[in-house]
Amino acid sequence: MSRDSQSGDGRGSRRGVAGSPLRSLGGELLKLPVRLRGAEFGRPTDVLVDLEHLRVVGLQVRCADHAQRFLPLAAATLTSEEITASSSLALLDESAYYSEHGSSLRALRGTAVDVAGCQIGTLDDIVVRANGDVTRIVVEDKSGELRRFPAAKVRIRQRKTARRRP
Repeated sequence: MSRDSQSGDGRGSRRGVAGSPLRSLGGELLKLPVRLRGAEFGRPTDVLVDLEHLRVVGLQVRCADHAQRFLPLAAATLTSEEITASSSLALLDESAYYSEHGSSLRALRGTAVDVAGCQIGTLDDIVVRANGDVTRIVVEDKSGELRRFPAAKVRIRQRKTARRRP
């Protein structure tokens, strides 16, 4: 993970390597292996975000058997090196709850972002604490510059297609 994404106070968050508070760009999570007791069994393909509560609820994972499964963030530990599943039973074939409450980060990219009712650009990425809290929204403005805004101050205009489908 980039140095730039590993900052923060760490209150209430899981810790990364060497006890440092861990923050990551949502897109960086997709580069990490998903492991169970040290063995890699898949790679994340998407991050599911609860826009109402500004939290990552889990990861869509392509497993070694080529099946797509869902890993709830509550059953995972994030570090700068890997995503560790608490159990193989934590990987779900499908979950209606997460389908209803999670929006695909991949589908949300390019969605309009507002501050105080004014569009400021489009969603490029999110900054996530290890506990799932979305702390910042990375926005591409009209000039193509990437800027970070506190997540609590912005509204992401959700597209209908951004919801996962069962």
